[in-house]
Amino acid sequence: MKIETYLSKLFEKSKGSVENALRSLVHSASPLSAFITDFFCSTMLDVAAELRIPTYVFFTSSASLLSVLLSLPKLVSEIPISFKDIDFPIEVPGTLPIPGRDMLTPLQDRSDEIFDWVYRHSSPLWEATGILINTFEELQPEVIKALVAGKICNSTDIDRMPRFYPVGPLMSSLPLEHNDKPVEDGGADCLKWLYKQPPSSVLFVSFGSETGLPRAQVIELALGLEASGHRFLWVLRSPSSSFLSIEETEISQLLPEGFKSRTQDRGLVVASWAPQIPVLSHPSTGGFLSHCGWNSTLESISHGVPMICWPLFAEQRMNRLLLVDDFKVGIPAKMESDDFVKTGEVERVVRELMEGEGGMRVRARVKELEAAVSALKEGSSSYKAMAAAVSEWAMNAANS
Repeated sequence: MKIETYLSKLFEKSKGSVENALRSLVHSASPLSAFITDFFCSTMLDVAAELRIPTYVFFTSSASLLSVLLSLPKLVSEIPISFKDIDFPIEVPGTLPIPGRDMLTPLQDRSDEIFDWVYRHSSPLWEATGILINTFEELQPEVIKALVAGKICNSTDIDRMPRFYPVGPLMSSLPLEHNDKPVEDGGADCLKWLYKQPPSSVLFVSFGSETGLPRAQVIELALGLEASGHRFLWVLRSPSSSFLSIEETEISQLLPEGFKSRTQDRGLVVASWAPQIPVLSHPSTGGFLSHCGWNSTLESISHGVPMICWPLFAEQRMNRLLLVDDFKVGIPAKMESDDFVKTGEVERVVRELMEGEGGMRVRARVKELEAAVSALKEGSSSYKAMAAAVSEWAMNAANS
């Protein structure tokens, strides 16, 4: 069973337990003013609606993806074939035109069971009282305007449209991550290594916590990093399962023979995990080769680090489109038809980011956006959005 199907079935079977918990709270001395869930738990909106509890969705990805999901019923009715098979860009309010093959991976093929699950999770979003989005106005002004103005819905649906609250960027704080036990045990070693490197000289390489590259791709990436001549800090995960930690012996088996000894003066490979925010905020870090996950995207922008975009799955191709063509803070790694990236391309894109004119442009742009991440400070856009949501919850409580 695919992970999306498994999670969807699990949450569906949990509805009874959630209903019992909510009923006990509804009849308590302190009535509920709001119930907050997330996209994969959108089936819980039915439970809350039955109990007449105002329900909000915390949407952990971009406002662009939210616009796509809210537009999905319309897109499905207008485009009768799978998105992967269309030869024209998909128009969604507030976003750049999206090539069909850059759409969310589970939406690529209509015959896939995951397509049905995503469609099912998307439909209840319209029933939410409000949606909290992990983004900020200064980063995605056009799509937020389109959402708030109701451009994603028909005129007859405008009255039931949820309210939108861009409250990001929300990410783990630096002190919390430093207090994590893994930092004490191993993460601090890579930070010590970073302190020995020149400012803005190190490329951080990490593909998130949910996947590992196949060995053939690991070898091409390693040889490309070596050929680039640039310093790097590489978080290497097991190809079989990213959730299983790997040992130093397995790292040696994955990498090309002699790679570690040839690059020991300018590269460090760490097993499974590194404290990402301390690494991105470190003065020696000058670039980030990333899978374009939304959390990594926000963390990189928030710390002024330009990116090499190497998407793998989920909404990461859409995020690459945003990073390269909208935000203009990333350089894409060119992929073969099978999504493979060869040694020569790795070398080229690393050199371009770390020393080329394209790298200079995206570096300057990401510094502009880094300055805009004051959105969470008192009186700023995300602060006001969160305050508006809290004020609404207070009114709900007063009226209950």
